[in-house]
Amino acid sequence: MDWGFLVRMLPGVDSKRFWKDPAFEGSRRSSERFAAGNIMSSIIYRFVPLKRRYSRLFTQVRRIAIAFLKQGSEKGEVFSALFSFLTEQKRISLTREQFELLLSSFEEELKARLKEQRPEKEKKMKNKLDIQVSAPLSEEDIEYFKLYMDDIEWTIRFEGEFPEDYRIPLFLLKHAA
Repeated sequence: MDWGFLVRMLPGVDSKRFWKDPAFEGSRRSSERFAAGNIMSSIIYRFVPLKRRYSRLFTQVRRIAIAFLKQGSEKGEVFSALFSFLTEQKRISLTREQFELLLSSFEEELKARLKEQRPEKEKKMKNKLDIQVSAPLSEEDIEYFKLYMDDIEWTIRFEGEFPEDYRIPLFLLKHAA
């Protein structure tokens, strides 16, 4: 029996390759800038009183932080730029003296938050697939189910006429409907 195209092909880049392959060095640096920029923005933004916040203010602060990091600015310079922006906008509740005193603690908090390990998020299975089998599976089909279907939520049904000596592979039983 000719099955035509199989359900899916091999997936693209996985996280292991992203973090080790030299081809993704620029993307890794960019993601590190985004992480640091987001954290720096949240550190300084907590000193903006709730009544002085507006919907796009945090986004503007974050963009400024990431832009300064992309230019290669030091962490202290980025915090100073964020403070200056929020002062010009009359949104921050810190004075310049208070900011200067807190600057070292901001940098320490940034280092700690960048180093902290986050638990890996559990991936939700978005793809659901029902497979109906009406003829015995070939070795190629069985191998495909073993190797490439582990990240899809799927069920399999055996319907139709099968030889008496046909045995369903054990790993398929957990997916049998």
